[in-house]
Amino acid sequence: GTTGGVYASWPRQRHVHDPSRDVPAGVAGVVSCLENASDSLPRYCEQYESVWAAAAANSAAQPSPRMLNTRIASAPSAREVLRLHAEFGSTFNEVHLSTSWRRLSRLATAPERRLFQREPALLAPLRLQTTGSLLLLRRRWGARAVASTAHSLAKLSLHGESWEELWRGITLAIPPLLSSFTAQALANTAWAYSRTGRASPPLLHALASEATPRLSEF
Repeated sequence: GTTGGVYASWPRQRHVHDPSRDVPAGVAGVVSCLENASDSLPRYCEQYESVWAAAAANSAAQPSPRMLNTRIASAPSAREVLRLHAEFGSTFNEVHLSTSWRRLSRLATAPERRLFQREPALLAPLRLQTTGSLLLLRRRWGARAVASTAHSLAKLSLHGESWEELWRGITLAIPPLLSSFTAQALANTAWAYSRTGRASPPLLHALASEATPRLSEF
């Protein structure tokens, strides 16, 4: 399939532009909302939009949502996860996004993790789409997807200025879903926020309050 944008430069090109000026990717119909959602969200690049538009137009090549998630979950490498996103990202939903982060956290080698941490722009398309989905389409996200995404980002040590909007989206999504969190999801979420130094007293209190009546499940 057609790939392009930031992904095409990885891992051959090690020095990428400042992520605040880089090439993010978007979902048709959400682009204008994202452009105005926050001043810290980069504007969407026409070049990358055209890549996604071409892929979306070729409907015959689009796998079903379930098949696409299976392909992401069985991807053999981090690069393949990102290739799938470059090709089919215009059709990704919250499950696909969460599965992509989880697969990246399991597959990325130590050098790849360091590269992702050093060059946030390499993951800008996936990061920006996930951020927009969490901020604008939060009701579609379930407890498992939110907890898994937080846990995966922490495993990859992805935090700092470039990741603030994404973590904010996750933080806003957690409270309404806490009652649906499994014991494992609560533990993973607490670990993720502690690992990234984002554990605020209100959040920890909310997690503890939900976990205390269910201590036997841990």
